[in-house]
Amino acid sequence: MGRTYCRIRIRNLVMIMGMNLHNAMAVRIQKRWRGFYVRKYVHNFHARKRYLEGLIIKNQIVRSELDEFREQQLSEYKRNQQIAHEKKLQFEARKNHYLVSTHQIAGIYNSPFREFPQEMEFRLRAAKPLSHRKVIPVQDDFSGMVDVASLPQKPGPSKATLPPLPEPIKGPFRTPAEVQAQRYKPLHPSVRVATDFECLEKARESIKQEEWRLRIHDTPFMPFSKRKAPYNPLLHTSTEYGHLPYGTKYFREEDKSRRISKDRMRTLVSPIPIFEQFGRTFSKGSVVLQ
Repeated sequence: MGRTYCRIRIRNLVMIMGMNLHNAMAVRIQKRWRGFYVRKYVHNFHARKRYLEGLIIKNQIVRSELDEFREQQLSEYKRNQQIAHEKKLQFEARKNHYLVSTHQIAGIYNSPFREFPQEMEFRLRAAKPLSHRKVIPVQDDFSGMVDVASLPQKPGPSKATLPPLPEPIKGPFRTPAEVQAQRYKPLHPSVRVATDFECLEKARESIKQEEWRLRIHDTPFMPFSKRKAPYNPLLHTSTEYGHLPYGTKYFREEDKSRRISKDRMRTLVSPIPIFEQFGRTFSKGSVVLQ
């Protein structure tokens, strides 16, 4: 039986060793094949190199297009800013057209001490005076000022036609005396308006004065928790244990006369004779009982 068991054990160990060897060889084969397949089809070096070169060229094209778009947007923004500034200067020239210089009086932009007038002077000469109609600032696309007259008007009734005359008022009217009394009637303010602003403080002060007038003595009553002086208990409620706030019956009553007695303490169980003789008569190493 031992030899049989040993042969079976050896055969199993040899089979396990062979399986381990086969698994290791299979892993090597799979590793080599997967490396070859990935390098050839999944991560092809030459294909990836061509892809990166094309990506570089595409990035350069996109960057050049973005630069062109940025320059276009920047130029458009500057043009819009210039148009808005030009509109603002034009509006200021129309608004301040009265500052234009004349043949007799030189304006502030055309000083006689300068060789040439300023740019605003030429704008004032070329601009049309602003009308006296109401001008409100309207935010347009270029943040300029727009005249109300230049805006499209809403359709409405024409100013040439007058509205129809109202019908005469019909009905009973009040007498002049009643109208006079209604017009000059006395003022009846509300309670909030009629009362004083400090009425509450005055009422409290009057209550305090009335309370002080009705007092028997001037010493106010203070609760026990706020008194600084110790509390003096009554004579018929004080004991040697202190003040008893719940009546005259003591919580701990003792009769000291019962503590001292000449009688020996009595036991409830009678003594055992053997233990009565213990320690009285004895010999060396043993107890002698009588």
